Amino acid sequence: MPSSEWSFDASTSRTLRFVSHLPPAGIGGSLLLAFGVTAAFVLSNPSILLSGPALLVALLFLIGGPLSLLYLWPMLADPGQRPSAAEFEGGDGFPFSFRSVSTAAVSGAVGLSGLIALGVPFDLLYLLVVGCVFSPLLVAIVTTHGRLEDNTLIINRTEIPIDRLTNVRSIRIRDFAVVWLSYTRRSGVFLPRLAVIPQGDASTVLSTIESEIDADPEIDPPDPAVRAIGIAMGALFLVVAAFAYGTIENSAVRLYLTAAIGGLGAFLCLVGWRGV
Repeated sequence: MPSSEWSFDASTSRTLRFVSHLPPAGIGGSLLLAFGVTAAFVLSNPSILLSGPALLVALLFLIGGPLSLLYLWPMLADPGQRPSAAEFEGGDGFPFSFRSVSTAAVSGAVGLSGLIALGVPFDLLYLLVVGCVFSPLLVAIVTTHGRLEDNTLIINRTEIPIDRLTNVRSIRIRDFAVVWLSYTRRSGVFLPRLAVIPQGDASTVLSTIESEIDADPEIDPPDPAVRAIGIAMGALFLVVAAFAYGTIENSAVRLYLTAAIGGLGAFLCLVGWRGV
């Protein structure tokens, strides 16, 4: 049986490397744009530097907190503590560098400036920046480190029970294949379902998986006690979520607690209903 090992992450894929740089593009671009607007305003009206708000900002910059010059100067003055670009590079597989992050921030500032010049509403710009901040979730979802050896498939350090697989769906996209794995019931909640395999290894891995799929796998009966406990705990959380929704006055806190507690209750009910 041929063996293969692959890695699909931000260090090997240009697409994921681009997506992983969206947070510095969104946040860094916003900060650069705000700094540029502030600098242009000050240069056009230097007398603003003598106003009360400007003096307060300068005071906070000097002695105002953990990010002020008073706190940072000992670290910056000591070569042993001073951060360097070499430390920022990280180790093997680290997708960021000082140059790449700086380029992302400048590109973000230019892009936001262009959107503002086109009259894009602020709410849409805000959503765009927030989307950039949460883009690493997409990178984490599709990042795949896999190994196939002696009929054993391991994805992201989790061994896949091939005898529990019922179906394998795949979509070929350019130089990689997106694979969705389907398992029998009660195979486990945290087994990998999604995997991305480079095109060179996709044929071998998929053919091995498909040859080992059992059309009529053995299914262990669920534990009634575990199912009852899961459903009972889930129902309790749902009751607490309903109580929080009806009693908390602050809309933001009410929405957060209801979603968090209710989501956990729904998850426990689902686990209890399906069985573990």
